[in-house]
Amino acid sequence: MEIDYAEAYVLDNGQTEIDIKTSEQNLDNYELYWTLDNDRYTRQRKYLLTSNKCKVCFQFAYSTVRPTYFILNFKNYEPLLFGYRILPVPGMYNLRDIGGYRTTDGMRIKWGQVYRSDYLHNLQPSGYTFVKNLGLHSIIDFRSSDEVKETPNPVIDPEIHTFNFDPNAQTAAIAGKAQNLDTGKDMKEKAKEALVKGETGNDQMIRQQESFVNSHSSIAAFSNTIKVTAQSKYLPSLQHCRGGKDRTGFAFMVLEGILGVPQDLLVYDYMLTKKARAKKNARYYQKFLEQTGDKKIADYMYSLFDTKEEFITASITKIMREYGSIYNYATTELRLTETEYLKLRQLLLEKA
Repeated sequence: MEIDYAEAYVLDNGQTEIDIKTSEQNLDNYELYWTLDNDRYTRQRKYLLTSNKCKVCFQFAYSTVRPTYFILNFKNYEPLLFGYRILPVPGMYNLRDIGGYRTTDGMRIKWGQVYRSDYLHNLQPSGYTFVKNLGLHSIIDFRSSDEVKETPNPVIDPEIHTFNFDPNAQTAAIAGKAQNLDTGKDMKEKAKEALVKGETGNDQMIRQQESFVNSHSSIAAFSNTIKVTAQSKYLPSLQHCRGGKDRTGFAFMVLEGILGVPQDLLVYDYMLTKKARAKKNARYYQKFLEQTGDKKIADYMYSLFDTKEEFITASITKIMREYGSIYNYATTELRLTETEYLKLRQLLLEKA
């Protein structure tokens, strides 16, 4: 029996849903356990239920101060550990563990090693404790110096190495201001000018994603990111921009692609931001309509921080067209060495 990966979510009704991704038509019976240990063989686990379904929902009091993990126990198979894909952290809406994704060569990304997220500026006290308990050794911030100055992250732990690698994403910075609704007439006028030229917000987002591939500032930022991630002293690592979508999305598309995660999962991981921000986005779109009084302008503003497959596939397509693979792109433009590549695999992958 082959399982691609499993993940858990907190639903709107407060229940936990586990989702087992597999090509198998029927699952064998399995036992589900929960634990606070990031170890599939731990003895510190508690029984939850028995099932043979790919999706199961249940009431569960997860830890609010540290990650909770689950263990699938199938008879005659190795146990499978997984966790919440979108971590329930007060003050953050897009903190995600990329663990569990399967690679094309039969490996799997380890849980609890690399996290992606929105910024930490709005962390609530319990959320602060949760992030502190991730045991981070590095935080990589893709925001501009102006963004960092306006909305600084709290100091989680002075021992954590903090890096600011700015790919100079002007569209993402503008979208951040639109989210804060502090751009007023200026943002409205920019949208009007673009619409007069026949441009859409989607066009602008696609140009940004394509520019990430080989602009000098982007290459420097994402090269540094890969080189930091390839060092054990910086793991676990949290990497983020403002919303955790475009700058962070490109960085993780590259990292996961280097590790051998297939393209459909690269897109899936990017699109999870849409799930994470669904309620927030609905509120902002309504605000844009009220602020502008013009649906076309509101649509343009909204598209700058919407999450669409065509955005991330634009950068993937450009990489494939010009370099043949994400690995080739990383070795050519991001100066990924063979030693660093092997180290990434050693640090971040385990046998599926």
